[in-house]
Amino acid sequence: MSAVGSVQPAAGVARAGRRGDADNLKVLLVVAVIVGHVTLAFGGLGGWVLEEPPVRDPLRSLLQMVAVVGVLVAMATFFLVAGRFTPRSLQRKGLPRFCLDRVLRLGVPMLFFIVVLSPVVEYVDTDNAGWDRGFLAFVPVAWRGVAPGPTWFLGVLLLFSVVYGVVRTARPPRAAGPSPLQVRYLLVAAVFITVASFLMRLAVPFGQEVWHLALGQAPAWVTGFVLGVLGGERGWFEDLPRRLSRGLFWVAWVSAGLVVLLFFAAGARGGEAGLKALSGGGTGPSLLLACVEGPLVVAMSLWLVDVFHRRLATQTPLLAWLSTAAFAAFLVHQVVTVGAVLATRLVAWPPEAKYLAAAVLSVAASFALGGLLVRVPGLARIIGPPSSATQPG
Repeated sequence: MSAVGSVQPAAGVARAGRRGDADNLKVLLVVAVIVGHVTLAFGGLGGWVLEEPPVRDPLRSLLQMVAVVGVLVAMATFFLVAGRFTPRSLQRKGLPRFCLDRVLRLGVPMLFFIVVLSPVVEYVDTDNAGWDRGFLAFVPVAWRGVAPGPTWFLGVLLLFSVVYGVVRTARPPRAAGPSPLQVRYLLVAAVFITVASFLMRLAVPFGQEVWHLALGQAPAWVTGFVLGVLGGERGWFEDLPRRLSRGLFWVAWVSAGLVVLLFFAAGARGGEAGLKALSGGGTGPSLLLACVEGPLVVAMSLWLVDVFHRRLATQTPLLAWLSTAAFAAFLVHQVVTVGAVLATRLVAWPPEAKYLAAAVLSVAASFALGGLLVRVPGLARIIGPPSSATQPG
């Protein structure tokens, strides 16, 4: 539910007051993250805990194309969805309770991952293959490294939420009804991502991590969250004009195609050197990537929100259950996925079959475990869905 506060239930409101469109999109994003990590393991891309013999072409090329676009878009969309429901939560709870709730629902799960799950993941990481002193001796080493894994998102979202809460408490938005989303706001957002990403990658290239954060993509995260909170305050996402929705579709998919062309052209012409030039350092290719990334992130994230609002707002019993378990599935999926990928080493299957098996098993097991965890007394308060539609997940 947005900050507009309409008396009539908006399209996409699920049973028990929950937003079916937002919950369904949340499920898709969590599934995409899980499958994305399996793709990193089998796609010859590197950058994950495990690296397996890669699948072969044409599947390999297809996975790499999807992965490149997904890496640019997925987390910005996560931040937009989270930001969309933040204003109403702050309005209902007030700043002290809002901040306490954010620490409980974001900070505590992140701490749990770092203390309990991270040592398991880091122990099997290929970077630690030389460790020979056993798991128990490795645990303190993992703790000193403070590896948040995928829960870095929770830490950054906690920071964004607290900053928003403080700013909006000091300077409340002007009282007004819903206002339409204007194209000029989207142009400003796209230009910001373009300029800020190009400048950020002078110091931190695309794909490189600092403090376990891919800071080269931080401008897209900030923009996604800001668009989300402004849209939540002003009711932007309740009914985008059809003409705007069609425009978002074309910009999103044309930009996605251009991103794919840039990466494959860079790899084909310059190999590793070409891809390095694309990733940052003030090069011409890195400027081209930033120029395409801005429109891609803004258009694709908003188009996804609109598509789910218009066409995918209904929840079946299965989707309702999946949305209930989605946050917990996100929290535990790294360990589950590592186990699934390791399990494929026990069978003499071709890499394509291993990839498919690992992807299906990772998604199914992550949601199954998440569904069990949210039924544990006390845990539902932290990792279960909120009691209202103001903050799906």
